[in-house]
Amino acid sequence: MKKAIIILILTIISNSVIGQDLNGKYILKDIDSGNGKKGYPGFQLLEIRDNKVTVYTDFMLKEKASHLKMDNGDFLNSNNEKVSKYEIINKSHIKWFIDGKSNDKDVIFECDFYKLEPTITTLKKEEIEKLRYVHTENERKTEFEFNKELWDKETLELFKRKEGEKKIIENIDSTFFLSMYYNGIRNVSIPIKEVSKELLKLYAIPSGGPMEMVAYRKK
Repeated sequence: MKKAIIILILTIISNSVIGQDLNGKYILKDIDSGNGKKGYPGFQLLEIRDNKVTVYTDFMLKEKASHLKMDNGDFLNSNNEKVSKYEIINKSHIKWFIDGKSNDKDVIFECDFYKLEPTITTLKKEEIEKLRYVHTENERKTEFEFNKELWDKETLELFKRKEGEKKIIENIDSTFFLSMYYNGIRNVSIPIKEVSKELLKLYAIPSGGPMEMVAYRKK
């Protein structure tokens, strides 16, 4: 009897610690459908509070796509029915396994979610927006300049658009994002790990490769 009580107490403590460690927001990095290629279906975020999970698919977090409950590796719906599985890789990384179809074949989609951490910075949003950065990879340069239309007038007229491409700094809580807009529509929002007057360090989302990419201030 005493042994059973001890096991019960340890289980309660363990669940409490796990729940506390996992609380927070997790952003989707990529999806593996088992065909050797990773994809990115767009912005998705899980918010975990004491084993209760809210799923968002909009960056402003105003539209709650669904509500789930975590139960020893299973996601349950509001009726306590098992709808999918998950695996805790560590307190910052959760895998969500979803049954689906790809090319008319039954597959299990592995969705990798990583915990959002506050951006390391002493700068305010307005200060970051005034800076310009350059990322160089394989001799190809990508510039990051914010709140500026990046297409020239001729290109806009050619494609009959009022807006072409813009890069904007946005945030969720204390995490800054580099958001890329095309034709006035958000295409992707990438969490910023660290930003200073000298560098911009981004989490590589979406990507099946390295976890980070670094751009340096343009002189």
